[in-house]
Amino acid sequence: MALLALAQAVNLGWVLLATRLYGPDAFGRYATLFAVAALVGGASALRLDVAATTATDRDAVVLLRTAVRFNLAGAALLVVGAAVLGGATGWITPLEVLTLGASTAALGLATTMVFARTRDRRYSLVAGGKLVSAVVCVVVQIALVPVAPTASTLLASVAAGYTASALLLCRFRPSPPSGALPGTRRVLGRHRAFLVASAPANLVGAVASNLPVLVVGTALGGAAAADVALALRLGQLPSALFGQALMPMLFGEIAHQLRSSPATAARSYGRALVRLAVVGLLSLTALALGAWAVAPTVLGAEWTGAGVALLLLVPALAAQFAVTPLSLTLNATGRTGQQLAWDVLRLVATGVVFLPGVLGWLGLSACLALYSAVTVLVYGVHVVLVRAALGAHLPAEPTTDATPPERAGREHVPA
Repeated sequence: MALLALAQAVNLGWVLLATRLYGPDAFGRYATLFAVAALVGGASALRLDVAATTATDRDAVVLLRTAVRFNLAGAALLVVGAAVLGGATGWITPLEVLTLGASTAALGLATTMVFARTRDRRYSLVAGGKLVSAVVCVVVQIALVPVAPTASTLLASVAAGYTASALLLCRFRPSPPSGALPGTRRVLGRHRAFLVASAPANLVGAVASNLPVLVVGTALGGAAAADVALALRLGQLPSALFGQALMPMLFGEIAHQLRSSPATAARSYGRALVRLAVVGLLSLTALALGAWAVAPTVLGAEWTGAGVALLLLVPALAAQFAVTPLSLTLNATGRTGQQLAWDVLRLVATGVVFLPGVLGWLGLSACLALYSAVTVLVYGVHVVLVRAALGAHLPAEPTTDATPPERAGREHVPA
């Protein structure tokens, strides 16, 4: 946890340094393109890397090898699509296409290797890989800024960081099991639930998470995207340092209680939700006020909008902080279909919220305020779904066959 916290701190420092060295336009352009890389790279494995964490040794080897192939295929398809788009519209340059493909492939491979080493219970190695990635990003970014302070340079530094992490995690892999491995089709058939339900939910969730930066960058320009991207990165720091570390423990305990004492699981969920909501609201409010006051002085007057954006996003980020560490509870109750439906709802709601901004009816501040309010409602729907699922696991109340007063004293004979 200490290594992960240090890696997140370096990541935050990297973002602040990038905003200072590269300026709002280049950073906003990078944030828009990296949102695409994060979407494709994070979803390209189709959750086969997650399936490998609980599969048998032989199945895990096949799943991880297939996930790596999917990572590379996803990056290649993105390069082809971006090149065609660039040739048709001129929206993206050839250098941006190459660095976008490299960062997408590196991110996907690093993510797959993280799950592979998680399966091996090499948690310190996973944390070390994340730290190496962050440090390499900073070094390459500083080294290349005199050459070309552009979005392509930032994408290249990200590609170098994730590549270093993937190579480190791949270097310490265990020896493969002896004997012939099962066929890929048979293994995918055994784990088809991850392809059918979990992979679509992950893809939809990734689109919903990256949609604000994508829409703002496309419709309102790089400077606006830079403000939103920096505000989201700052606002997600408490979740990265605290909430994500709690997720496996909360999920493990609630899953255990669902098997042993469902009533206890419902109470545990309620207590954890309230405490996370309070901690998230207080910490994010303090962080937002601090960023609003300090950002113009530390980063420059051109970053005033980032502090304002973070203030407007506090309700949405607080809801995310409270609900996300407990979001796996819905899967633990067997409601994977509801989880997918909820992710679709979140995506649709996010798109609808930013549509007035794209059409020019609302400004950026109004869109962010509306996005915060709608996000709180959407996460509230998730809480309702989880509570209903936990309630369905409670044992039924014992029924009493009360004897009517007029029949008292007579023997009850069933029909």
